[in-house]
Amino acid sequence: MDVLADVLRVVRLTGAVFFTAEMSSPWSVSSPPSDQLKPLLAPTAECLALFHILSEGEACRIVAPDQPVLSMEPGDLLILPHADEHVMTVSAGMAPVPLGALLPPRAPGRIPRLVYGGGGQVSRFVCGFLHCDQRFNPLIGALPSLICVRIRDGTATVYSSFRGESELRKSALPEAGAWLANTLQYAVAEAMAAQIADRAMLARFAELLFAEVLRRYTETMPAGGSGWLAGLTDVQVGRALKLLHAEPTRTWTVEALGREAGISRSSLAERFATLIGESPMRYLAAWRMQLAKRLLRETQFGIGEIGAQVGYESEAAFNRAFKRYVGEPPATWRGRRTAPPKPGGEAGLASAANRVGGQA
Repeated sequence: MDVLADVLRVVRLTGAVFFTAEMSSPWSVSSPPSDQLKPLLAPTAECLALFHILSEGEACRIVAPDQPVLSMEPGDLLILPHADEHVMTVSAGMAPVPLGALLPPRAPGRIPRLVYGGGGQVSRFVCGFLHCDQRFNPLIGALPSLICVRIRDGTATVYSSFRGESELRKSALPEAGAWLANTLQYAVAEAMAAQIADRAMLARFAELLFAEVLRRYTETMPAGGSGWLAGLTDVQVGRALKLLHAEPTRTWTVEALGREAGISRSSLAERFATLIGESPMRYLAAWRMQLAKRLLRETQFGIGEIGAQVGYESEAAFNRAFKRYVGEPPATWRGRRTAPPKPGGEAGLASAANRVGGQA
């Protein structure tokens, strides 16, 4: 059981390239917090991540609250897993212009292209977002605030930063350089061609890039860390996670889980809580809810049948558990998720962008 792949499959990560940018020096642009971006980019998303690819031009500075300043260079991929507010600039001291005030109207058959700056040296970007409609907290909470992938001479290096840290962590991404470099080059070439017909392919590449970077980041995490990703690499906790994901409907107890993971009940409970931030049984309940959401959204099964498929003996028990965890009954949640989407996303890009720009 590949737990990371299982989670990425269930939380339904999706991506989209939403504009290309041509920035001429001097320039400085600010991106608003996630709660202001969601109505513009993905109104139904529960979590949102941004990415920027600097395809060519001069290095720019990435400035975010409580984060060390990062220099983004041509060829770099920058991911902000929580869509935190940030400033991108080549001109220190220049007041940033809100992104929402710059996004262009959507032209039929084309990907929006942003052109801005003082007329000097040009830097070209491909910018986009990834979102999911199921917020699996252990995964989302374990991600750093910022991930920058830098590929030089066939070797990929990842720089990551968590909120409040004074310096960026640096790790090598073994055997990933060639694949990441080729995928980035393809994504940039297709985005710059700006054909809407290629949006589905570009979105898929964005998803693959994110999943690959996350996988490689996990493999190179230093020992002694905490969080869901650290739990995956821990011998006993990682084994317990694999068991829970392989058999989520089983009537697990911590004792049975510890026995199969090769660790005592008390030791597993303590280590699991230290790394994951909750008990094994609370984690299992949360994972069952993610599986239930996927079935509610993607199938026509009845509520009772879905409850049985995720480990509940009765429809009433499933209803109580779902409402306790999600905040509303499963039928209500399903009704809202399958209703026709409200205007937003790319179709409403220009008008929504102006609203965001005015708020920033």
